Amino acid sequence: MNNINLKFRRPARLIFSLIGFAFLVCLCSTSLRAQSRAALAAKSKTALQAQSKAATTVSFKKDRFNRIFIPVKIDRDSLSLLFSTYSKTLRLTPYFMETMALYPSRSLLALKDKTGRKAARMVFYLPKLDIGSLKFRNEETIVNYAFPDTIITGTTGTMLVYQYNWKIDNDKSVISIAKTPFAPAQALTTIKYKNDSYPMVPVQIGDLKDNFVIDFGSGTNFQVSGSTPIGKELIAANQLQPIVTLTTSFRSRKVVDTIYEVTVPALLLNGIALNNQKITISTAAPHNVVGAAFLGNYNVIMNNSRKKKTDSELILQNRVK
Repeated sequence: MNNINLKFRRPARLIFSLIGFAFLVCLCSTSLRAQSRAALAAKSKTALQAQSKAATTVSFKKDRFNRIFIPVKIDRDSLSLLFSTYSKTLRLTPYFMETMALYPSRSLLALKDKTGRKAARMVFYLPKLDIGSLKFRNEETIVNYAFPDTIITGTTGTMLVYQYNWKIDNDKSVISIAKTPFAPAQALTTIKYKNDSYPMVPVQIGDLKDNFVIDFGSGTNFQVSGSTPIGKELIAANQLQPIVTLTTSFRSRKVVDTIYEVTVPALLLNGIALNNQKITISTAAPHNVVGAAFLGNYNVIMNNSRKKKTDSELILQNRVK
């Protein structure tokens, strides 16, 4: 009887020993894998933090209006986007609907057309957009069927621009983009603005003062709306005559734009005195605008705050050349 028990006990002990050993091996292996994953996650986090602090630099090109075009990659297409700080969302041509680079959302965006009439536009999502090493994902996008000229395939918007800080070096034709703010070498003037809309700056011409939209996507120097007090005063005081009248059809409605030009001897931009500035007055323009023809004369820093109670800053610096 005892011999039979021994025959059964020895294999049983061996089996239990093997099971225990396998369990210990599995436990150690699981622990090592967990440590390895933790180390890899920590390494990835450190690399991501280092990457977020480092500035990405890309070269840009300009057109004859001094507007900036930055190289981007959308899905498999390499192209240039007009750097704009007026519209909220990205704007792209219908081509990207044909390539299936966009997919529709369930939301609409209320916009005003040139006549001031409100129109609802479908919002799309753009899954992939790369600027240098920076990756933008699922950006809200509007399809624009009427860009002003054929070289524009799309424009940036404040939703994209305000995610980073931007340093525009017009001497070297490069833009640096980073999460950390840029420090100016010597600021000519610092313009504060809120991150919930386009940047604006106070401009005074004569005794009249108004806020002007800062739009890098506009090719104008200073553009004044003919319906504003400044526009009306400039036309009347200088007895201006139209240099051109443009009539365009926009969604079955005619838009008549009468253009005037004048050079003012002096004006104040954010308290800085500027002499002999060219002003374009447009009766169809909805806003007063400071455009790229003026902004291109300076190096510019845009430090965008992501806190509601902290103002963002646009800093103008004198160019080297």
